[in-house]
Amino acid sequence: MRTRILHLAVALGLATALLAAVIAPVGAEPATAVTGRIYFPWVPNNDGIAGVAGVSGAITVQNLEVFAVDVVVRDAAGTKLAAMTLQPRAAQVWTAAQLQLPLPDPASGRPGGAGVVVEATWHDLAAVADSIDNPCTLGTKSPTRGTTGSFDSVDIGTLTVAQVTRVDWKGFVFPATSYTWHYATGTLVIDWSPRGPEPPAGEKYTITYVYGCPAPRIAGVEKHTVGGALGPRTTSETRMVDGYSAVPAGDLALARTGGATLEDQSRWIVPVVQTNSGWNTELVVTNVASTDATVNATFYPAGEQGVAGRSKLLLGNHWLAPGQSVTLDLRAHAGLPAERVGSVWVDASTDVVVAAFRMKPATAMMLTTLAQPRTDNDELSPTEKFGPLVFRDYNGWNTGINIANLADRDNQVTVTYYTYAGNAVATEAVTIPPRAMEYVYTPASGSVGLGEHQVTAVRIAGSAPLAAAIDAVKYLGGQGQGHALSYLAAAKTDGGHAAEPFTPGDPIAARGRWSYACALALPLAQKGDPETGVGDTSGINLFNPGDAAVTAYVQLVDSSGVPVAPTVGANDAEAPLVLALGPHQGATVYTLAHRELTDGFIGAAVVGVVGPGTLVGVSNNVNYAVGGDGSAAFPLVPANAWYRVSGP
Repeated sequence: MRTRILHLAVALGLATALLAAVIAPVGAEPATAVTGRIYFPWVPNNDGIAGVAGVSGAITVQNLEVFAVDVVVRDAAGTKLAAMTLQPRAAQVWTAAQLQLPLPDPASGRPGGAGVVVEATWHDLAAVADSIDNPCTLGTKSPTRGTTGSFDSVDIGTLTVAQVTRVDWKGFVFPATSYTWHYATGTLVIDWSPRGPEPPAGEKYTITYVYGCPAPRIAGVEKHTVGGALGPRTTSETRMVDGYSAVPAGDLALARTGGATLEDQSRWIVPVVQTNSGWNTELVVTNVASTDATVNATFYPAGEQGVAGRSKLLLGNHWLAPGQSVTLDLRAHAGLPAERVGSVWVDASTDVVVAAFRMKPATAMMLTTLAQPRTDNDELSPTEKFGPLVFRDYNGWNTGINIANLADRDNQVTVTYYTYAGNAVATEAVTIPPRAMEYVYTPASGSVGLGEHQVTAVRIAGSAPLAAAIDAVKYLGGQGQGHALSYLAAAKTDGGHAAEPFTPGDPIAARGRWSYACALALPLAQKGDPETGVGDTSGINLFNPGDAAVTAYVQLVDSSGVPVAPTVGANDAEAPLVLALGPHQGATVYTLAHRELTDGFIGAAVVGVVGPGTLVGVSNNVNYAVGGDGSAAFPLVPANAWYRVSGP
């Protein structure tokens, strides 16, 4: 076990600007284009975390687009670990060992693992620009070929050129090997010095270029285990399982919005940490900026008065070099006494990401909670969050909801439970002071409407912005073990789009793929063995939190992105399951219930959100063959529209 605060130099050479990166088009000078990014705060490699030894992780990265993207996996130091092209919808798994993340070094006190960042760029931007659902904008200029020298320059204003896709003269398209190009400060330069055909001197020719491109959308999950696992696959030799969904780049921008009198600090909250009932928590903060960071972390107890009550400093004026991580065992390092439950507020001078690993060694259980952006701006941080999966004495599962107030005023919170049929069956009300958190335990509900043996969904509505983590546990009497999973309550994802000539909300079919204005992503979907009932098995739990109907289009694909049964047509085109959900209704897609799906399947899913309604989703991933806790939960990641529809 570690006996002091530990650092891992996992420096990340990323600029804090989230939307700028560099690509090198074929036959061209490097040009500026946007890059999609996701962040894994900590991927353990045989690490010891909060009293549990031998924790190792694997990441899964999914391409959400209907076009191929190039992904690069880096450690937080910016060192390239892996790279590949992901075909449309494809997902790739990398284990911590495959990525050669650092192993623990007891002599130096170095933990095992690292923060990981994944970047994505369009594989063929010209093909994307030529598509019917082109997310970019095409522009043209017609310069005159000079009579001397090899360069022609044209002023295109303040646009940021992503790629020159075509150069032609009187119908003749010049090969890309005939020229190179460069863009800087509003000027596009074509260099004809490479050997090959070029326009005659004094003649006008046409340059077609692409600008205004969005970042390609990717999503990721991390699944970590103790013992006997091959990546995300677990067996009876595995002792513990858990995981989390990667942090999207947009969350970093949201965490920097600050309060009324703040500047550009990075502000986060972990809704729940604990040292009670045999649990312990280890906090990991990773600097993902290109500049040094000062980090502070403060614990606020549950049931206290938040900003007006007592608190404990966990980290104060703690320096992190670019890409460094600090790991903090709340008992061994921070000195937090036993029987404490509360939230942790993290403030940093620049971009950081944060994870909290909760461990209960006595029953071989673990939970993981990522920090959420902390802003009390009602327009940016919703006052409503939703949980699609809540248990009340369901096969031994029960649920607790940890709610933290993000506002500078008392937060009047109402928790409403819905059956999957759409009926509100129970409510709880709680007042949470500023910087405080409260815990609502589902079986303690005073409403007789919330019966036993139910799977329900929940709406957590406040008078001010809030964050919430939903924990579910299942204790197995007499075996000294249990199962546990945790996920963050999510804001609703709106469905549909208003592009013409299509009816608002209709998905668009192209190249055998369905394009959705809004979608939810699940990078890791698995199916166990139906004969034994064990093996890694995913449930996709969906909930319509709004007052209008919505349709969920559930598409399963293998790791290469090829559609699979029961969601594939005879021509290998996507043929999603179509689930119509009325207001407040829910549904579960359970992989083990679909005989057509390959036994032992490992792949991914995309859920299109269609129509005027809204949707949230979470996947529970369980293997009851695991010796201890074999359960994890992954919130489905929203992916909103970037494309304009111009016709089939």
